Amino acid sequence: MEESKKVGQNKSRLLLIARIWSGIVIAICLFIFSGSIVDLFRTGTTDPNVVENYPFIENLPPIFSFLSAIGLALAWKWKLIGGLIAICLCTVNFVIYFIHWPLTENINYLIAPYGINLFIMIPGIMFVVLWRRQNKLKSSER
Repeated sequence: MEESKKVGQNKSRLLLIARIWSGIVIAICLFIFSGSIVDLFRTGTTDPNVVENYPFIENLPPIFSFLSAIGLALAWKWKLIGGLIAICLCTVNFVIYFIHWPLTENINYLIAPYGINLFIMIPGIMFVVLWRRQNKLKSSER
């Protein structure tokens, strides 16, 4: 009896941490997205300093990060689906980073993109762990 109560307390703490963390990620992504929209309406382009012949692959990590934040928002209702969306898109971002910007180039410059991607991925992992614990608890009660 006490053991299931302790598991429930740990689950609720982990859920609270995951929701706060994902809320911060969602707020930051919405702030960045709203800034891009304001620039689009004000200047006619989302980035007035864009250069010609800009490689398309450099657009993918911000897009995947934003979609990961949407996955974290979905995880508030559907833990597994939202968590897996965030984890998969962050994993794709890591693959892009490893191929396009390897760590051997300049580690001080690359701490930010790798760290931000990890910052987005961790709450997704927490939501999947919560879903797993919830299903394990349900199966043990049967």
